[in-house]
Amino acid sequence: MSSHSPHTNGEAEQEEEDDVMLDPAEAEEEVPQGEDAAMDSDEEAGELSEEIQLQNDSVAHFDAHKDSIFCIAQHPTNPAWIATGAGDDAAYIWDCTPPDAPVLPPSYQSDPQPVERESLKPLARLDGHTESLNAIAFTLPHGEYVVTGDLDGRLSIYAFANASTAAEPVASVQEVEEVQWIQPCPHPSHPNTFALGANDGSVWVYSVNASDPSSPLSITQAYYLHTGPCTAGTWSADGKLLATVSEDSSLYVWDVFGEAGALGLASSSSVSGGQAVVGLTAQDERFNVEGGLYSVAISPGGAVAAVGGAGGQIRIVGLPRLSTAANASATSGAKGAGARGK
Repeated sequence: MSSHSPHTNGEAEQEEEDDVMLDPAEAEEEVPQGEDAAMDSDEEAGELSEEIQLQNDSVAHFDAHKDSIFCIAQHPTNPAWIATGAGDDAAYIWDCTPPDAPVLPPSYQSDPQPVERESLKPLARLDGHTESLNAIAFTLPHGEYVVTGDLDGRLSIYAFANASTAAEPVASVQEVEEVQWIQPCPHPSHPNTFALGANDGSVWVYSVNASDPSSPLSITQAYYLHTGPCTAGTWSADGKLLATVSEDSSLYVWDVFGEAGALGLASSSSVSGGQAVVGLTAQDERFNVEGGLYSVAISPGGAVAAVGGAGGQIRIVGLPRLSTAANASATSGAKGAGARGK
């Protein structure tokens, strides 16, 4: 039977580790200490800080909003009229025409500074919302109405004739939980029509007719194929097609007024159910954008649509040309009539 303590070997091993961890010569070494640099300092990278002199070069300003501004729109016939919506649950229409004054008055650099210029006066205040406004638009073609949408899903319509009259409430509905965007339709045969996208993925198309007091706002179409929030939408230049994208990485180009269907161009796939001329989803790996899609645009000629998504990825998609198809159909019909006539 061994007579030594069972901890003897362990203590020897610990002493060996201590010898390795700390050398007596190192214990006497002094490390010179310099001045501490601030955490945000660029001295270590060898960069020199640069002071930038900021100056106000604006010709005018508008500061009636008391919270962040989330949306802005320009009047289609009077570009100086601007509509803005913000986190203070209010929207304003105001005239951005600059006053008759130089950009930088001669007294700008004087001491003391001149009295601050007054804010531009609002033409109208649009009330009725109880949540932040994140979507606003003037209807086309003449900007007769202002459409606003908020984070509570409320959609409100106001009539705005000119700067000398107040904005009159026309209609208000609440079909969705949250309005994501609003886009006016440029179709010449469908004035005062607009589309909106919601956080539940639905897409709605409305038409405004204030002359009908019993139904000033009517639903033209509603689509429910997106499975994630509908993040953006845009009309083709002629207003015949509406393209929308979603966080689920899907793109649909809707045949809102049935003109593509009349030409036999509407999709017959089960994905779009015949409601769209284009329907692409994340199921197609060539189109899939991980993280979702957040922007969409259609070329002026209507030949292609571009979508942008997470990670800076872009997809380009060809679109059917309704005008070309219509011309071909008319030409074919004319030839057929001539043959029958002969």
